Amino acid sequence: MTTIKEVAKMAGVSIGTVSNVLNGKTNNIELIDRVEHAMKELGYRPDANARSLKSEKSGLIGFVLPNATNPENASLLSHIQSRLSEKGYSILLFFSQNNKLLEKKAIEKCLEKRVDGIILFSSLKRKKEVITEKEGTPIVMVSYSEERTITGDAIILDYSRAFEQILNYYERKGKTNVALIIDESFYQNEEVIGIYIKRYGEKGLLKISDYSKERGFKAAYELFFQHPEIDAVISGNFLIAEGVEKAIKLLKIEDIEVAVLKEGNWIEDEATFPVQISFSQKKIAERVIEKTLDAIENPKTHEPVVERIHAEYKETRTVLYGVERNRSTANLKFALYESPTSISLKMLAEVYAQQTGTIIEVDLYKYDELEHCVHSISDSSSSLYDGVMMDITWIDELVRHNVLAPLDQSNIDFQGFIPGLEQQCGVVDGKYHAVPVMSGTQLLFYQKDLFENESLKRQFARTYGNELTVPQTWSQFNIIAEFFTRAYNSKSPTTYGITSVSGENIYTTISYLNRLWSYGSDVFDDNGKVLINNRTSLTALMNFVNSSKYSSSQQLYSWDGVVEDFKKGHSAMTILYDSYANELNDYTKSKVAGNLGVGYIPGGTPVLGGWSLGVNKNSTNIEEVIKFLTWVSSDHAVIPLALLGGSTLRKSYYESNDLEDSYPWKNKVLDSYRKSRKRILPNVKINNKGRNYIYSHVISKEITAAVSGQISEEQALLNIEQTINRLMDENK
Repeated sequence: MTTIKEVAKMAGVSIGTVSNVLNGKTNNIELIDRVEHAMKELGYRPDANARSLKSEKSGLIGFVLPNATNPENASLLSHIQSRLSEKGYSILLFFSQNNKLLEKKAIEKCLEKRVDGIILFSSLKRKKEVITEKEGTPIVMVSYSEERTITGDAIILDYSRAFEQILNYYERKGKTNVALIIDESFYQNEEVIGIYIKRYGEKGLLKISDYSKERGFKAAYELFFQHPEIDAVISGNFLIAEGVEKAIKLLKIEDIEVAVLKEGNWIEDEATFPVQISFSQKKIAERVIEKTLDAIENPKTHEPVVERIHAEYKETRTVLYGVERNRSTANLKFALYESPTSISLKMLAEVYAQQTGTIIEVDLYKYDELEHCVHSISDSSSSLYDGVMMDITWIDELVRHNVLAPLDQSNIDFQGFIPGLEQQCGVVDGKYHAVPVMSGTQLLFYQKDLFENESLKRQFARTYGNELTVPQTWSQFNIIAEFFTRAYNSKSPTTYGITSVSGENIYTTISYLNRLWSYGSDVFDDNGKVLINNRTSLTALMNFVNSSKYSSSQQLYSWDGVVEDFKKGHSAMTILYDSYANELNDYTKSKVAGNLGVGYIPGGTPVLGGWSLGVNKNSTNIEEVIKFLTWVSSDHAVIPLALLGGSTLRKSYYESNDLEDSYPWKNKVLDSYRKSRKRILPNVKINNKGRNYIYSHVISKEITAAVSGQISEEQALLNIEQTINRLMDENK
């Protein structure tokens, strides 16, 4: 291994100077460049153990896990490693194989390596042994049952409530001989075993296996052979369940259901497991890391607590649940906004057509084209389209002009949407007129490794005097964007700081509104008076114009263009609606997949977006259109829609564990929606273009001119004010 002495020799400096560079104790750029060049040439990596002798911190967290064969454990390991890496820590990993001796040795090895803390996932039964925070090293235990054998923090994975729900489900189905096949570690969960025995007694239907498919097959085969009366099975994990399914198939047993304790996965669950109980391994990891780091970094104020996390019970229904074939066929035609969700809807409609006989035709339009299309329906009372997709800001106007049929008497489950959004995205004058179908809240996406790189952190601190962190304000956003733009920082690993939309379009205006609202201004006041031309709006616009210097030189006129550019990995950050983000984490299409950090947008005022589907009042197939909308907006269609690249506003999707690994921004969407705001529109129709014309063209035209340097920021705001007032005066 290269030593610090060799680095000093190549750089022509003392060992002390190299140490000062590593610890950020010098601002001498010439020395820093020489030392960092030598480190790169020699492949030098600081010795964490040696540095910990001085800093009293090793940067290591010990993690003792039963095994990685169980998919649940592998998922937990992945999430913990990822979160610790974000916090600057590394994992020292050991497997206990559910063996008390191996577990004890693993803890001792962790202490020998001077780890800063230990995470112990243990399912072993203890009677007298007490695990203590030896030598002041915090220990956080994760366990299936609560035992007073640890003096530190503990997280109890509580299956009891969900397990009771599975038994109730089988009781409703008339199942009276339910077998339970679990591995040895889960058998230690006395509470769950007690619930099972209380319900079914000692029938000999409980079998202990290990966590493999083969053992699950053997246990199930033996049970079915000895007890042919078995009419349902509960499997302790997914591998056991696969073995059970194999035994059922081999023995040709019919009408038997298998429930499973596993992390949710719609692809394998939808057809195989009618019910399941699961934990979000991502949420467990977050709680474990929070407790561990608080104990390490705040030893004087940290208070050890035992916390329970309850498993989630879920009944898995088929995509076409409740959908029946129509007595007569119909052809329905929709005008949709060209977007990932619309393309997904188009593909998913094929499944609906096969089941019902109703053919769904789709025409895709760009934003301005679709806006013109729906307003032409208003002007001509056309029945060309049975259903239309609309930006949520168009809905009021379309209802006023008698385009949309009311939906308040339909069977659509409006209460199942994110609370409040069914009002924003579909209600006019107290009646439902549209179904929310495409989500629309903004998030900050960034390349995680850039914010975790120690060399970049040191450089940023030297340059700006602040820590390199995910930006919370727009001023921080621009500073970080400048740092990651090679034209302003020759050492930047990325060409640009940000990828952003540009040009005269609604997307550019939305990007400006984020800043405008954050700084405390708006386009209109509550009475509809234009107020955009003020000092606060000017500050926001200057920030926006400044951001453009750090953006990709390619002209990007849509969110799709932003996605395509950011996927290449040439920029550090982007701000994007969640409904467009799916491809960012697709390893086959994106260079930032697996390295995707997600946060809330700077300033905390995202522009509420989203799209809804409505029924054309002039359609001759209103009843059939409502049937399709009822299905496509239901909980049953949510997962396949998301997997095909679409998005949803169904509350159940964001509250469940489904697709958390594929879409790491999913758990931030609800909070972001709570902060989102809907843009204000004046109560006038402008030039037969709709009120939204002010945002899609008037504002974006002037701020685009300011970005290109054609006019000043002051002139842009004055032009916006004067143009809006003129349009409003002309159309009173």
